[in-house]
Amino acid sequence: MRIAKEDAEIIRRDCGPGVVEELTDWAREEGLTALYVRRPLWSVPGRSYTGASLLAMECAPAARMFIVKVLPAGASAREPEALSAALDAAPDFARRHLVGQPFPARDLPDGRTLMFQEAAGDSLRDSAPLGSLDGEETDRVLAEVVRGLLTEWNGPAEERAQAAVPEPVTASEFLRAELGDAWEGGGSVRAWGRGLGVLEPSPPWVYSDGLRLPNPYLMVTGGSAALPDPSVRVLRGRAHGDLHLDNIIVSRWEKEVRADEYRLIDLCTFRDRAALGRDLATLLLSALVPHIRHPLPPDQRHALLRFVVDPAATHRAEIVPKAAARVAAVRDTALRIMRERHWSESWELHFLLSLQAQALLFTSYTDLGDTGRTWCARLAAHAAGELLGRTGSGGTADLSSERPARDSFEMPGLTGPHAPAAPAFVPDQAPRRKLWSAESGVRDKEAVVGFGPDHTVVVVDGRGGVRRWTVSGEELPGVGGRSPALRLGHQALVASLTHSVVAARPEELDITHFPRDGGVRRAAPVRLGTDHFLVTSGGDVLATHDRNRLTVRRFDDGTPIESVVCPPALAASAVSTDGSVIAMASSRRVHIHRRGAEPLVKETVNSLPYARHRFLRALLPDPGCWLAVSPSGGHVGCVTFEEVVVWSVDDDKEVYRRPLGDRESLEGGGAAQMRLVCTDTGTLLWLKRGRLVCPTVGPAGTQLQQSGYYNDFAATRDGRRIATLDTAGRLDVWET
Repeated sequence: MRIAKEDAEIIRRDCGPGVVEELTDWAREEGLTALYVRRPLWSVPGRSYTGASLLAMECAPAARMFIVKVLPAGASAREPEALSAALDAAPDFARRHLVGQPFPARDLPDGRTLMFQEAAGDSLRDSAPLGSLDGEETDRVLAEVVRGLLTEWNGPAEERAQAAVPEPVTASEFLRAELGDAWEGGGSVRAWGRGLGVLEPSPPWVYSDGLRLPNPYLMVTGGSAALPDPSVRVLRGRAHGDLHLDNIIVSRWEKEVRADEYRLIDLCTFRDRAALGRDLATLLLSALVPHIRHPLPPDQRHALLRFVVDPAATHRAEIVPKAAARVAAVRDTALRIMRERHWSESWELHFLLSLQAQALLFTSYTDLGDTGRTWCARLAAHAAGELLGRTGSGGTADLSSERPARDSFEMPGLTGPHAPAAPAFVPDQAPRRKLWSAESGVRDKEAVVGFGPDHTVVVVDGRGGVRRWTVSGEELPGVGGRSPALRLGHQALVASLTHSVVAARPEELDITHFPRDGGVRRAAPVRLGTDHFLVTSGGDVLATHDRNRLTVRRFDDGTPIESVVCPPALAASAVSTDGSVIAMASSRRVHIHRRGAEPLVKETVNSLPYARHRFLRALLPDPGCWLAVSPSGGHVGCVTFEEVVVWSVDDDKEVYRRPLGDRESLEGGGAAQMRLVCTDTGTLLWLKRGRLVCPTVGPAGTQLQQSGYYNDFAATRDGRRIATLDTAGRLDVWET
């Protein structure tokens, strides 16, 4: 049994190395004589949040279609076991609303897992993720899913069978359990709270649109004399654990959606005993993502927040009808079911607590952008206030007559549309003012400098050793390096929201965290293939790539978030701070992937300065290029050996283009002492062979004044400070 050559190439391209060989061995063991990729090629309309690769295949005998799913190493690799548990827990519900595993999963040599699944709905052409739909059909499916979760997968009969009794639990205990690693050990939820300025220190009250609300982060901590910690009865049962819209597949018949014929997929987070409010709160927030990702007028934003936690007709009148319908489809359906069970008041408290937990968790999802994440933080505060108010513990208080000096959720330094524009750099001048200097002792060309939270400055040496300084230049605890050395090309990255550093060694990533309470915490090494490289941009997230895929990962532990296919002959790559914009370039073409929008493809010209004759160009390999994405993802810049180009991503416009002079071209080669940075104004900063220039200012670019040569430099997210590390190990921090 052999897989056809063209099918094998597709499998290697989409699923990575080793899968063809494992599938061949599996097919022989199963006695199959035919195994081929289904035509036409199937692509998933939804999004992969785990970095898994999926491919539709067919086999014989007997003829059947199935889905091959390649799971990355890590938490998602437990999906086969979790799916088996879900299938066994409620067979009737599973037969109608889950997907089966026709064959046992298999482990790949590199730690990944090969999984086999039935096609959801038994048809690829007539099924789609719920997130790809719109209109009333989405509301109908949402309501059916809620009914299924509360009356079929769970419900009175199931509770009696499991002897399930609502458990009293304090709010703080519940929240910590729901948030898990995202809270413990300085996780990503904590990081966003610190960025807002409401955690460490944690005021008991925060302010949103003139309302005084309990600090939702302090409620997680518990033990505050200023905030009560009420006890709530929580009903537990089976839960998907990550029930966003793209994890629900719906079927069509005669092009109409069958609302009750849905399937739940990606059950790696399935639990047999979890809070029943978890899935419903996740579902509601996921349904609202299109409405909260972009800035809303303050009155609409406030009305939507209140409508979610304390519905009123006056609130509904002020918000978009589609958003109101989404909320009602989830919240009101669940409430009607609980009223029939005479448990509605306790359920509402339970749901408010689940809503607070999931809203806090959503603040760690970088694909929401700063606007969406901040809205979720506000929602957590509103849910907390409503909970305390209903339990008689003292909740929301209208302070419109004594408005605070600052809204607690107006995060300083945001890169959204209302953030202050990053300044352009002044031609032919050094940055305005040197703030401080330090001797880092780091002189190797692989060294990396970066800005962490609160304008801390971090230097990573060529062996992964870390040195750190405060905003004013006082040294902080660091950590020593080790063998093997990092790869050439600045293969380390400093996190922008957490005190964390990632370093790329051959075949693995090292992630080191520096908790605020002191000490050093190392995450488990993230295993990579020999041809994997770190994308040296990002900040809230990190990214790696090989020849086939670029994978965006959590900075906490390197867990994949999503992945995209690399273009052939990948030459350069860059991502925005939150990973929402990914740029990848071959020699003469730039591919720009935007979350929630169609990808863009841009053409460039590129040839080596000494090989521009057609005959020489045909003999030599295609030259590389340099690529940068601005922190917010609003601009993408590219420097080839022939030109400089900057594009505006949001409106798909070219905002700058000029040819390079011969001298500029000759200085553009090499990997050491090279870096390209794009600010949110579209200004490029280019470190080329140790000299820092601004190629987008002046008719032939502008050399910024400096003494000596730099091994690396970095700019803050708002572009107001830069840090330079010279070849003698001197670290300078400048105000622009």
